[in-house]
Amino acid sequence: MPPRDHTPDAEALFTRFAERHGLTYEVQTDAPVEVMWLFPRQDGLSLPITLGLQNGDELNFGVADFWSHFFPFGAVTDDFETLLDAWVTGDARIQVLHGRHCRLQRRSGDGWETIYRANPPLLPFSQRVRDVIVNRGDGV
Repeated sequence: MPPRDHTPDAEALFTRFAERHGLTYEVQTDAPVEVMWLFPRQDGLSLPITLGLQNGDELNFGVADFWSHFFPFGAVTDDFETLLDAWVTGDARIQVLHGRHCRLQRRSGDGWETIYRANPPLLPFSQRVRDVIVNRGDGV
C-alpha cells in the first residue's frame, strides 16, 4: 500500500511557517516532487531555503548545497516545524565536514544537537568542521 499523500498537509505547514515569520515564497509547479516552495533571500533569511514534500510523506529542507529528508510525515511534522523556526532564529546550523558530509544541528541548552546527517563518508575521516552555514536573518 503506497503512503498517504500529505500534499495538503505540507502546504498547510509551509503556509504556517511563512506567515509566522512574514516570509515570501514561490511555489514551484514544475518541480520533480509533489510540493516545492522556494523562500528567497529576504528580511529574516540571509540565504534562500527550499521546502519540499516528495514520495507523499517525506519532508525536505534545503539550503545552499545541503538537502535533507524527514519521514514519515506524521511522525516528523512537529520536529520539522521546530527546525524551520530554529533556522530563522539562528538556532539551527549546518556544519560542513570532509567532502560533502554535513550535519544539521539545532541549539540544545549550551550546545548543539545533531538532528540530521547528509552524505556521511564511508570511511572515518576527520571530523574537523570546514564551514558553518547559519541564517543571520539579514537577508536584505
